[in-house]
Amino acid sequence: VPPTSQKLAKLLFDGTQMVTDIQVAADLREMQRRAEEAELKLQRVEKLENEAKSSTNKMEEIISKWVLAKEMRILQELWQLLSQQQQQCTLLLEAKNKLISDLQQDLKTRDEQYEQAIQKQSDDIYLLLERMEEQIRHMLKSYRHELLQIEKAFELEQQELRNNSRKKWEEAIRAHNAQELEHLHARMRKVEEFEEQLSQLQVQDEEEYNSMKRQMENDVQNLEKQIEHMKAIYRLNQEKLEHNLQVLKKRNEENTIIRSQQKRKLKRLHGLLSNLRTKLASQEKRFREENQGLTADYKRFTKQCKEMQRRMRHFAVSDAEQFTEIWLMNEKEAKGLMRKAFDADCIIHTQQLGLPWEEPQYWFLNNVGPIRSYKTKTVTKMIAEILTVGSGKGGKQPTPKTEDRATPLQNIPKKTAKRILELMSNELDFLIERKVLRSLIILGRHERTHKKLTSIFEALKINTGDDLCQLLDFFLKYKAQDVAASQ
Repeated sequence: VPPTSQKLAKLLFDGTQMVTDIQVAADLREMQRRAEEAELKLQRVEKLENEAKSSTNKMEEIISKWVLAKEMRILQELWQLLSQQQQQCTLLLEAKNKLISDLQQDLKTRDEQYEQAIQKQSDDIYLLLERMEEQIRHMLKSYRHELLQIEKAFELEQQELRNNSRKKWEEAIRAHNAQELEHLHARMRKVEEFEEQLSQLQVQDEEEYNSMKRQMENDVQNLEKQIEHMKAIYRLNQEKLEHNLQVLKKRNEENTIIRSQQKRKLKRLHGLLSNLRTKLASQEKRFREENQGLTADYKRFTKQCKEMQRRMRHFAVSDAEQFTEIWLMNEKEAKGLMRKAFDADCIIHTQQLGLPWEEPQYWFLNNVGPIRSYKTKTVTKMIAEILTVGSGKGGKQPTPKTEDRATPLQNIPKKTAKRILELMSNELDFLIERKVLRSLIILGRHERTHKKLTSIFEALKINTGDDLCQLLDFFLKYKAQDVAASQ
């Protein structure tokens, strides 16, 4: 195959070179023609430029003489000038005509050259086509020859492959036949073994069949007995069902009578229901009207109540302001009197007795406005005061300070308040944490009660004296209601 490829490549190269030689020659001629054309074009342009310059000079000369003609007065001189001008114009036109004829001759020559070039190109094309056809014929001939050689080579290879395949096939057939023969002998041996096993199974199956047959006959007899028994039960059940059917028919008749009675009763109840609905509608209408009237009264009373509350708040504020003003006025007057008393006491001590005098410090001198110390008093102090009632040391109750003379419990007796607090301490242990309860065991009864009440009030969010007073007042009111209910 490689020599064939090289030969074909050489033929293709030679043919291509023959074709390209014509193209190269044509390109060379075209280059020469273009070079000559460029040279002729330069000559022609130079000639035209020279002609244009000479024509321009002549025209200027002619035009300048026309200016002189305007100044001439002698007819003979003017005639001579005109003759000269005419001759110069004729010479100029002849030069132009000669140039035109030269250009026309050149154009004609170029046309002839163009026709010759066209003819030459046509000859080259014909030659190129002939060479291409000849190359195609040579290539086809070479390709056919090479194709025949390749086909012969393929046929030889195919023949060799067929021979080799036939040999392999014969060997495989012989091996397969030997293997099949071995399988046949093995199958025959297995068939003999299976026949022996089959004979044994037949004997065994006959024995099993006989035993099963006897068992099935016994089962058939038992089933026949059961069938007879079931028939007797069936007849008995049939009689029972007939009796039940008669009973159900009688009950159905009774139910029909009861249903008719219930229908009549239902009609009567429907009539009663319609009457009740009518009454209900009338009562609802009446109640609605009453409700509207009561609603209007409620709104009116609510408005009056709000107006009354507004007036009460207004009067309370005005009374409080008036009380505060009177208090401040009296307080100012009292403080003035105290100041005068202090001045008199100072004069008596210093001037009359000759003793040093110190101004006493009283809390009310620094106070401005009504005293409301019970509102700011802490719950802890109030609990301590209430628990000390009736339990003072030596049978004496502790004397309250001057600034605490205002009673924080309002109208609640301290003994009653103490009793309520002791009950709360005993009954509300579940509000106290277990760790706190365990730590209170080692304390005395008074301190333990005080600590327990403090923890309970912290859990209930009771932080001021007002809250404590409200709580005690609630218990008293609840007790009064309970007593009234029991009576």
